Amino acid sequence: MFGSTVLDVVIGLMFIFFVFSMLVSGINEFVRTLLNTRSKVLWASIRRMLDGGEFEYPTSQRVEIGDGPTRKVSAGVAPPGSVGAVSVTEEEPTLFEQFFNHPIISRLDPTPQGRKSRMTHIPGREFGLAMVDILAPRNEAGAPVWSEIEDRVDKLPAPLRSQFQVLLAEAQGDIKEFRIAIEGWFDSSMERVSNWYKKRSRKAMFAYGLLVAGLFNVSAVVITADLYQDEIIRETVAGLAEQSIAEVTADSTGAECADRACIEENISNLIETRVPVLWRQCSIGNGETRLCGFESPSRTAASLIGWVVTAAALSMGAAFWFSLLKKAFEVRKARQA
Repeated sequence: MFGSTVLDVVIGLMFIFFVFSMLVSGINEFVRTLLNTRSKVLWASIRRMLDGGEFEYPTSQRVEIGDGPTRKVSAGVAPPGSVGAVSVTEEEPTLFEQFFNHPIISRLDPTPQGRKSRMTHIPGREFGLAMVDILAPRNEAGAPVWSEIEDRVDKLPAPLRSQFQVLLAEAQGDIKEFRIAIEGWFDSSMERVSNWYKKRSRKAMFAYGLLVAGLFNVSAVVITADLYQDEIIRETVAGLAEQSIAEVTADSTGAECADRACIEENISNLIETRVPVLWRQCSIGNGETRLCGFESPSRTAASLIGWVVTAAALSMGAAFWFSLLKKAFEVRKARQA
């Protein structure tokens, strides 16, 4: 009986974390889209890879394609390998600028001309193809010339020159292997960037989680105590959690409930269970009421500590809590068998 009670408390708490982490994820996604964070990080990372310089936000003023030559609109970058390409300035474009304005990359970017790029992903294959085309002049038959690649690599600034010399050695004179080596270099670099970005996002998620915990008065400490002490609330919340699990497929991550209507419905259902969330009045006896979670100094301290715990929990993301929730129900089902 005691084990069953604790398990239901854990399930209820996980479900509450899942519901409010969906809200936090929505806030995080809105802010990242508004600030175009993913695109900024992508281009900053590629600039550091190719030029070693500081981040400068690229603008999608790419090319005008007409009946004649390909022309760069404003930055004066002529994509290498394009016949008859014309540059409108005399300044030598950097490797990053050549890459940014390369037709292979331009086609991937849906951003209108003159707007800041909102591109968030570049496949490794396209990166490799563009870089080979930039570094490898073509002969009359249109085939890349290997000896010219080595000459161009030797003219690159260090440490980029050293990096490409390693890739050239790995390719052993094979253009296809050179492209594959470049793809591997790019993918490994983007993996490191992705890990860094996730850590950075976790900090932002904690801040949004603390905001949500305060706005909705979601204290993990107070909720845990009430779930343990009140059987009706505990069983009702566990029932809501079970219903949510039953409505999704086995490989679901809970993303089906990422829309506003579903989040509002789940929060509304939680409120109806009388679980201690939101700013409501609770009776303290003798006809007096106070804010729920702040009925006494000890409850106030528990609420404030609980906000921090909640923020840390919500920063883990909805998929994390949904996965744990499914495992908790598997344990519950095995205990009941």
